[in-house]
Amino acid sequence: MAESLEDIIIIEEDDAAGFDDASSEEIVLKYTDESKKKKLLIFGGAALALILIITIVLLIIFKSSNIAQDSSMEFIEDRLDEKNVVKVEPSKLENMIAKANYLYSSGSKDEALFLYEKIAIYSEAISLYNLGVAQLINKQYTLALNTFSKAINNDEKRCVSAINAAVCSLHLEDQESFKYYINLAHAYLPYELESPLYSYYYALINYYNGNYLGALSALQNPTSDEYPEVQKHLKAKIDALFGNNFDAIESMEKNLAYMDDFSIALLYARVADYTLAIDHFEEAILKNIEPVKSQLALGLVNIKAGRIVAGSTKIKNITDMFPEEVYKYYPIKVKLKEAIFNPAKAQAHYRNNVQESKLITYQKIFYFSPYKVFNANIYIDNIQSAQEYLKKSASSSNVNLGIAKAIKKALEFKIRDANTDLKKLVLIQPKHSILHYNLALTYAQMGDMPNANKHFTRSYHLDAKNYLSGIFTIMTAELINKENTKLKSIIKDAIMREDINEEIDLYRTLLYIADNNAISAIEWLDNDYKQRPLYLALDVLIAQKLNRMKNAQKSSRTLTNLLPHDILPHVMYIDTHFYDLEDIQYSRKVLNYLKKQSFNFEDLYFGPYITRYLYIQQKLITGNLYFVREQLREVLDSTNEDTQEIVSALALASLYDGAFEESYTLYNTLIDELKIRDSYTLFLGAVASTAANHHANAIALLELSKMKNKNFSESRYALGLLYLEVQNNQGATIQLSKIQDDSFSSEYFDFDIDLDKLLFQKQHQK
Repeated sequence: MAESLEDIIIIEEDDAAGFDDASSEEIVLKYTDESKKKKLLIFGGAALALILIITIVLLIIFKSSNIAQDSSMEFIEDRLDEKNVVKVEPSKLENMIAKANYLYSSGSKDEALFLYEKIAIYSEAISLYNLGVAQLINKQYTLALNTFSKAINNDEKRCVSAINAAVCSLHLEDQESFKYYINLAHAYLPYELESPLYSYYYALINYYNGNYLGALSALQNPTSDEYPEVQKHLKAKIDALFGNNFDAIESMEKNLAYMDDFSIALLYARVADYTLAIDHFEEAILKNIEPVKSQLALGLVNIKAGRIVAGSTKIKNITDMFPEEVYKYYPIKVKLKEAIFNPAKAQAHYRNNVQESKLITYQKIFYFSPYKVFNANIYIDNIQSAQEYLKKSASSSNVNLGIAKAIKKALEFKIRDANTDLKKLVLIQPKHSILHYNLALTYAQMGDMPNANKHFTRSYHLDAKNYLSGIFTIMTAELINKENTKLKSIIKDAIMREDINEEIDLYRTLLYIADNNAISAIEWLDNDYKQRPLYLALDVLIAQKLNRMKNAQKSSRTLTNLLPHDILPHVMYIDTHFYDLEDIQYSRKVLNYLKKQSFNFEDLYFGPYITRYLYIQQKLITGNLYFVREQLREVLDSTNEDTQEIVSALALASLYDGAFEESYTLYNTLIDELKIRDSYTLFLGAVASTAANHHANAIALLELSKMKNKNFSESRYALGLLYLEVQNNQGATIQLSKIQDDSFSSEYFDFDIDLDKLLFQKQHQK
């Protein structure tokens, strides 16, 4: 005979399970009638037979012969209101239980409970369990606990009654009682070996005892397919607890219920499938499932997906509606991306993104771009030509001579010294295009793109024929997210109207790169111009984009021969020659290649930022950053030169090497004492502060960085996340709403839900 199905209620035990993702609602198993088994109990004894005879007699006495059969239920309910206890026929008693069950399931809870209590008076052995279930669902935990205790004493459904008694104890926060009843359920479990629900009882008992692996094993090997919704949710909870998120999703997807959207959205968010997560969160909001949690989670997932404005709008709206409640659910913890510090992940990040990064591409172009001398259409891109021009300029004006000297310093990698000299000259000659171009180029090489854009723009407006200034204005504007559509159109039209020659060909090629149009730039690869550094660099960049690696390899080899002691050409050689190697082989090849080179390291100590960044990346990948840091410390201790760039290089190397506190201290020195306060340096200082867990300092530096460059998305993003972390949603959404890029991805910053804080909050809710 098939055993009737018992009613079991389990609650969310998040503090025990440590997981709130698979299901946020209580899992309830509904009532069932007890059919044949109940009948056997009733007809089993002679005493009960006697009661039935008396019942029939009483029914004859109290019932008129003309009463219809279909009015029997009303008669019984009327008799229940009388004080005299009257036993009724088993079939009618079962009908009453069924009616009580129906009343409860249809929402008439008070009537159902009243009927259960009356039924209990007449047949306690049959209805105690169902009465306890009703009381538990109705949150009458003390009454339910007493009722389940009586059911256990009456040998009625002892195992499952003990489970539900344990649940009542949890609600009443009676840990001692909970332990007693859950252990009692475990003691009665062997008596359920023949029950189809044995695996289910086993799973519940182990779940509440904290033996999640045991519970999961039972759920994976069920002895019954009853209660599929409950088993599905419980299995998903435990899978997610152990990080088996795809298994949890599979469990949920097998029979996705109407109210499951919120739970499965959280699981999709866990595996970074943000598109599906967003879809299910939106469905949950439409269905009014966990409305505050759903909207808040949707906002955070949109931010993860790069849809920053959409995410910030959701968070702002839900914060405005629920200013207190919104901070209870998803406390965030700001972190730095692991690829910054982990050599294996850093290698994958570098190799996948180096060709796609506009910032790196443009900085390589700025590195090799020539300086221009005053009052002549002559570009200087090597130290020999600078020295020759300096000799010829001996009798020239002070400004002209000053330009030549500044260019010589720049080509000797004294970029900051050259920048300082050129700033002074601009004060003397503020309206000359060439001065502004050279000054802008030093800023661009230093990584200060806002100032580079300012002076490239000024240079172009002073001389509309200075096309290189115009093109570099377009590039730097893109890097600082500055609108330049109209200017870009004007410059393109002007250049395209010019007769083609070597110089115009260069400008057109640079514009194609700025448009991310490598196909149109392909003709550059076939030119026969003199092998100048910028020309060769463009060969490499275009060939890489088009996957014409033989061309890229040839040009990078020529570039290293032309500039054998400079670091950047050799990095470009590595990018083109080792790009298809496996990770370990790549690291070995890079390490051996760099060991063989004879660098003068002036470009690392004092030169353009791109050299420091890429060289440190290569040393991170090969696991040699410690030695770079030691080398930089020795130079810092012994040099008589200005130390800003050395400190900057050491701070960056320490950051990537995981020496966070040292990096934090060095950036503070750079900013506070050496007065290097461009937006990017301030941002990197905030990165180091975050890594060293000085988040308040990071916020202060990011506020300064944002003021220096209001369009710097990295600073806005990091500041927004840190404001979310300190529960300042209003401040966060102001910053995040400024990032208009729908595919924004920070190179450095990320966030997680702070599970430790969430657990602490739940444990101290009172």
